[in-house]
Amino acid sequence: VYAPWCHWVWGGGFLAEWGVYDFAGGIVVHVTAGFSALATLLLVGKRPEEHKANAVPHNVPFVALGTALLWFGWFGFNGGSA
Repeated sequence: VYAPWCHWVWGGGFLAEWGVYDFAGGIVVHVTAGFSALATLLLVGKRPEEHKANAVPHNVPFVALGTALLWFGWFGFNGGSA
């Protein structure tokens, strides 16, 4: 799945000819992930109705921990790319 996107942007493909500039590989990684998520969504479909009643967050410390890890990783990654 990753190889066609790499060619389109980096290998002189049509996106490169349109003037798309990929800074640090972000376009290829994120667009590939987005289309993969879309394909998975179309394959799996909606959740059953019985799961909608339990759709409240049930572990606030894990939500805070995940947010902190994402924040730390985001700033660590982007600090080195500028």
